Amino acid sequence: MTDTMPRELDTSTPTSARMYHAMLTGETFYDADRRFMERLYDTIPIFPVWARHNRGFLARAVDYMVGNGIEQFLDVGSGLPTGGSTHEIAHAIDPDVRVVYTDIDTDAIVRAREQLVDQGVTATAAMVPGDLREPHQILDHPDTVRLLDFTQPVGVLLVSILPFIPDSDRPADLVARLREALAPGSYIAITHVSLEDAAPDTAQQVAAGAAAYRDTLDPVSLRTRAQFAEFFAGFDVVEPGISYASDWHRRAPVDTTDPARPCNFAAVGLVS
Repeated sequence: MTDTMPRELDTSTPTSARMYHAMLTGETFYDADRRFMERLYDTIPIFPVWARHNRGFLARAVDYMVGNGIEQFLDVGSGLPTGGSTHEIAHAIDPDVRVVYTDIDTDAIVRAREQLVDQGVTATAAMVPGDLREPHQILDHPDTVRLLDFTQPVGVLLVSILPFIPDSDRPADLVARLREALAPGSYIAITHVSLEDAAPDTAQQVAAGAAAYRDTLDPVSLRTRAQFAEFFAGFDVVEPGISYASDWHRRAPVDTTDPARPCNFAAVGLVS
């Protein structure tokens, strides 16, 4: 079996992976990305804070799962490598944890593979090209088969990937197909941008940002809390249930005045 071909590199049109990387690091790779980020920040100055909430949730979710016996992870739509990637968090606890990343973005794939080689962790971590809309591409990839044993519990991460799956692609069904591949004791962690709980002025900003993403290769779908809950059908949602990414298992006090806080639903589900 050969690699699934990633999406062809397009430096003239921004991608969600590159924009997320820019929000977390301030780094852009192409002029089109820089111009889009300038436009986006003019519209939604809270976006970098929202991205950091996502990253913090990922770290706490991985920590929680490893603490509950998870020794292998599938990080779908992982994007470009930045500090605090899944394998870095997990390996700080247990160096033998195995991680498979997957994305359709060429930059994400190439740069992640280079990072894993540079860090000397290819025995326990890999980046595979794949699209959540074609789960078999991910599950059947040779590196996935090499590193992950789906007869044992797996931690699945869908951190801010479902907003880029339109309703026409039936995202809840895609999550269900992943669930069917998971052994009891597996977990899934999901975040999703939303304006449902946002203050009116922030909701307007988020809606404008979603509209701006129509000019990228990855348009955004905003969803309600009820729609977010549908992704956990067949899972037992662990405490505290559906939360905000900034709040979930947070050890430090929550800033309730943070306008980005209510714009990002988060939860972790268990396969019982």
